[in-house]
Amino acid sequence: MTTKKNLNSEIEKVLLTYKKPSIYFKKLKSNNTLKNEFPEVNNLIGVKQSPIHHPEGDVFNHTMMVLDEAAMLKNRAKNPLGLMYSALCHDFGKTLTTTTKEDGKIISYNHERAGLKLVRRFLNRTTKKEEKNLRNYVLNMTELHMQPNQLANQNSKLKSTRKLFNKSICPEDLVLLAKADALGRATKQDYSPREVYLRKALEDFKSIEK
Repeated sequence: MTTKKNLNSEIEKVLLTYKKPSIYFKKLKSNNTLKNEFPEVNNLIGVKQSPIHHPEGDVFNHTMMVLDEAAMLKNRAKNPLGLMYSALCHDFGKTLTTTTKEDGKIISYNHERAGLKLVRRFLNRTTKKEEKNLRNYVLNMTELHMQPNQLANQNSKLKSTRKLFNKSICPEDLVLLAKADALGRATKQDYSPREVYLRKALEDFKSIEK
């Protein structure tokens, strides 16, 4: 049985040093040990998503792709470990909220909030007791992860982005997580318009903070 100390050390190494952290979790999956070490991650397997928005398949596949995208962005993060944990945890709530409507549409409304109790349980087991700030960061990022891209898609006014960034523990990293989430799927898309929008919104927010 892996101890909490060893589990914490191992997951930190994977999240901070692997170019593709997905390799580690996929190996555990193939060895049938993922469900013992990380049941919250294992439960993502088989959870359906919209084939239009997520042709890569289930939530596990999406999460692994987001994790690898985040790994390419972590050097730009103010909290690299926190960003990687957030990428891993951001869709835990889909295991609780995903349903298929009569017309066949797959939905997971409010998964970002519903998943917080699962994220908290996961973090309590995989992080050190004294890492309260890390746990708060990941919970905050998980709850807000949908909003940057939603605001960008709607070309919302700066009042909306200011409100969002004011709720965020780390607005800069929230923008990075939003990018990883958008790119961590099999659809080909140009993310640059949303990134430009969010960068300008971030500059605006920083200017009013001074």
